[in-house]
Amino acid sequence: MQDLISMIWRRLPLVLTISIVGVLTSFYLIVSSPRIYEASAVIQLDMPAAIDQGTDSSLPAARRVQLIEQRLMARANLREVIERLDLFSNTPQLSEAEKLTALRSSTRIESISAPGVSVDSRMSLAAIVITSRAETAVTAAAIANDFADSVVNRDRDNRRLRIGESRDFLTAEERRLNDQLAAQEREIIDFSSRNEDSLPTAQEFLQTELARQDETESVLDRDIMTLQRERLALEAGNLTAGARPSASLVQQIRAAEVELSQARRTLAADHPEIKRLEENLTRLNSGATETDSDVARRQAELIDTQLTQLNQQKVALDTRRQEIDAARARAPQVARELEAMTREQRRLQDRYAEISRQLAQVETQQMLMDSDQAERFVVLENAVPPEYPVLSNRKKSAVMSVGASGALALLAAFILEVMNPVLRRSKQFERVTGTRPVVSLPYRKSEADIVAWHRRNIYLVVLLVVGALLALWIVGAIPGLPSPGVAPAPTDGMG
Repeated sequence: MQDLISMIWRRLPLVLTISIVGVLTSFYLIVSSPRIYEASAVIQLDMPAAIDQGTDSSLPAARRVQLIEQRLMARANLREVIERLDLFSNTPQLSEAEKLTALRSSTRIESISAPGVSVDSRMSLAAIVITSRAETAVTAAAIANDFADSVVNRDRDNRRLRIGESRDFLTAEERRLNDQLAAQEREIIDFSSRNEDSLPTAQEFLQTELARQDETESVLDRDIMTLQRERLALEAGNLTAGARPSASLVQQIRAAEVELSQARRTLAADHPEIKRLEENLTRLNSGATETDSDVARRQAELIDTQLTQLNQQKVALDTRRQEIDAARARAPQVARELEAMTREQRRLQDRYAEISRQLAQVETQQMLMDSDQAERFVVLENAVPPEYPVLSNRKKSAVMSVGASGALALLAAFILEVMNPVLRRSKQFERVTGTRPVVSLPYRKSEADIVAWHRRNIYLVVLLVVGALLALWIVGAIPGLPSPGVAPAPTDGMG
């Protein structure tokens, strides 16, 4: 410690000169540096309690903030802000890219998450803080408020635009799906009508129809065989009886009744043959008679007519059976095609239902937006011009500058001592040689040393006085004398 104090004392002019020059330089840099003001605006996310947020299909608030921030920091929007607030009017030498970079770097948008809410939740965003820095307090507040208004307005405009675009798209999609469903339904109806017997739902009916056809065919076969026997009996009677007297009236009436009953089993009630047989039976009952030949002839004609009709019915049954067999053979292919068309119809119906649900949600959002009941951003606190510049810790900077200057001065003095090592005290001699000197005499100053000593003291006093005056001048503490380091406060803009 004694060696250090002795070194400082010997090198005091150098140490003091370096320290004062360093402190004055630091003061000048601190004072001449521009002042930066910071202002913040707070935006709150307003969530109406009467609205079920689960039905809101819009983008989450956090995602909307990201999109808005990207648009706010776009080149075109920053250029509009500069023109609207007349920024950088006192720094025309800056290029447009430099102005945009300065404005973008001086503005910060922070999102505040709601405590206890999941990040993926729609209610995770609690507030937004927009902070802006500028060289004047008014400009910093104006920039922050301008960006805050832009966030609120752009969010509302973006939501209206998104809702409008979604409504138009969903309406067009609903109309398109409705047309497709109508076309698909017509196609299914046309396909079903063309393949009615091959449909899966018609197979049970066809099986029942085949069973009825078998029964009908059996009845027709019996009727045909009966008519054929009657025809043979009639022919045999004509051959054996020859010119036998005409049949009695009772036999004719009995034959007419048999013919009428057989005809009613095979023909419709309004058939002309039924009507003719009924008239014949009525005539016989009235007492009219016919010859045997006429009766036999008419009976033979009636039997032939009945046989023809029964045979035609059998042909129709055979034709229908062939149609049923062909339809049943096509049933698997028809079932596959019908199933594919039905699946497509169900898919279109599901898509139509989903589009209708989304359209209802969008229309609900539009109604809420029109009634100002939807989720929205609200400016909770406007930015106000700050009273003091940000980071105004000049005292701390001054203390650090003094410390750095003193350390530099001590380092210079130590280097000079190392370059000229001299043993000036007995303890130094003892420490270096390990031998304690017997006698140590104090140094006697000569007249030149005394003159140099007085000059040294005068230099130190002058140095201290000049350094103090310069420090007061730099910080502007001398009345009537402006500081050379304090830049004039800008009237507007950021530069």
